[in-house]
Amino acid sequence: MSGHATAGGRTRSAPALFSALIAVMLAGCGSATPVFKGVAWAPGRQSTIVHWLQNAEPAGWDARSGRIVLNRRGSDRLWDAYTIAPDGRAPRCLTCRQPSFPGVGAATNRGASDVSPDGRFVLLVVEKGSHPGARGAAETEPGRGVYNDLWLMSADGAHVWRLTDIPVSSDQGVIWPRFDRTGSQIVWAQMDAGADLSHPLGQWTMKVARVRWSNGAPYLDAARTYDRQPGRFFEPYAFSPDNRRILFASDVTVSSGFLSPSAFNAQIWTIDAARVDDLRRVSPPDHLHGPFSDYNEFAYYIPETNRILFARTMNSSAHGMDYWTVNSDGSDPRRLTFMNQPHTEQFSGYSVGGGIAFDPTDPRRFVAGVSHDLGTKHVQAVFVTIR
Repeated sequence: MSGHATAGGRTRSAPALFSALIAVMLAGCGSATPVFKGVAWAPGRQSTIVHWLQNAEPAGWDARSGRIVLNRRGSDRLWDAYTIAPDGRAPRCLTCRQPSFPGVGAATNRGASDVSPDGRFVLLVVEKGSHPGARGAAETEPGRGVYNDLWLMSADGAHVWRLTDIPVSSDQGVIWPRFDRTGSQIVWAQMDAGADLSHPLGQWTMKVARVRWSNGAPYLDAARTYDRQPGRFFEPYAFSPDNRRILFASDVTVSSGFLSPSAFNAQIWTIDAARVDDLRRVSPPDHLHGPFSDYNEFAYYIPETNRILFARTMNSSAHGMDYWTVNSDGSDPRRLTFMNQPHTEQFSGYSVGGGIAFDPTDPRRFVAGVSHDLGTKHVQAVFVTIR
């Protein structure tokens, strides 16, 4: 279910490739009976949610400037990356003028995906200036990634450099580039083949590379590829606090006594960042009883803790995605928000929690992109505080 902006910026991070199709199928699933085993607190009291900004999905929160980097859809229906103060003032567009392409200028979809730890650079995904089909089509949006390349921009928007040049093909694309904790390495997902009945989210690999500099320009070096099971979907989110592992969502399967994950029940995993191997499951191996009964996305390490925050459909009465937390080894799952749970103070109907960015001054607070429509076309940013 990856989609638009997410901290990806427009990539929502909620549903990434075919969010509309997935959301429609999700809405058609039977309602699951809420079960809160081992929970000693009242639903909805684990966090507070404050609505902040319409048409906004966060990609990062820069500790140096204190500004939030997010993605917004313009009046031309194209996505662009912005920075803005936490009080919603002084928005500034980063990508409205560059990168610029011959004949079309900046009139393509583009969005921020991450901010470097030192606040000097922003990772972008940018639709090519020339390709078959219509510019600005839904499949080219950030987080869906068709015809997208990976770019690096200075935080002030003055300089921009292209890091990849993927083939001009509807079966090629890039989503979710993310920095490691030093800013010298990135991970991203790259599509190598398009969607079909067996691969409804397309066929992807996950790539890791060093960012090097030569004559004042960056380039990618020592790239490695993770492709444990060819034809799967990958969506990376973060390096672990010690930089040793990479956190991501995928429909990779493992031998177990549980119904295997699928494109409609993706799970959260980590791998060793150096060896690009050693697959470990993070999301709980709960019983699956149909498509989207336990779909998982948007996973992040909670600062100053040993826990991971992620979005999932488990026990969602409104069939959307709420945020949960779990220990980094996958133990002790706890539901954090109840946006999809009737008769709670946070209930807001069908809601899809998307990409987030933690407040660098308060590890208990984060800004998140939330959508309330099936196609995730209308995204709003909210502040969530962990109680």
